[in-house]
Amino acid sequence: MVTISRTRWRFTWAAGSLFLIALFGVTTHQTWLTEFDRLIIGWVRQPLPRPLTRSIIWITTSGNPRSVTWITLLLAAGLVIIRRYRATLFLLFNVLIFAGLGNSLIKHLVRRPRPTVDRLVNASSYSFPSGHSITAMLLWGSTIILLSGLLRQHPLWKKSLIGILSVWIVLIGLSRIYVGVHYPSDVVAGWTLGFVLLTLSQWFLTRHGDDLS
Repeated sequence: MVTISRTRWRFTWAAGSLFLIALFGVTTHQTWLTEFDRLIIGWVRQPLPRPLTRSIIWITTSGNPRSVTWITLLLAAGLVIIRRYRATLFLLFNVLIFAGLGNSLIKHLVRRPRPTVDRLVNASSYSFPSGHSITAMLLWGSTIILLSGLLRQHPLWKKSLIGILSVWIVLIGLSRIYVGVHYPSDVVAGWTLGFVLLTLSQWFLTRHGDDLS
């Protein structure tokens, strides 16, 4: 029977708690959250060589809605071709519903303005949570879960790809801080909420013992 481990559930509860703490801090304008954001921004927004800055901008734009939509559709098409229909539903629901509609709903409920620092890319709408961060967690987190099943017989490939995708999730979030369009607390909220939704969607689709892969 397919189950989610106790350790995974513990991480999920911790992630949910962090999201609620960030949400509380933003909606009640807590000074400790302001200090946290200021500290992390000071670490991340250091002067960098122009080629490295261009690379960071490329990383952040790879998480734009158009790019994510195409990546998701290509992955979904591949899953359909190999007849992994439950996995396809898992991926599409996470990215299109949770990351798309869910994130937009929370943004318009919280209505946090974006940072006023100099921005390296354009950004509209509100700041909390980071759409790129929640999307990265849901898109690439879904891919990690699916690869864990599909590559059971190829542990080296599985570990390598999971490592690369995990680093990519982190880089997407950090890039949003560097280019000046999100506060660190927005990014943390996006990661943690995305992780919670990822666990819940996986549990829902596998609660009767079905395998996503």
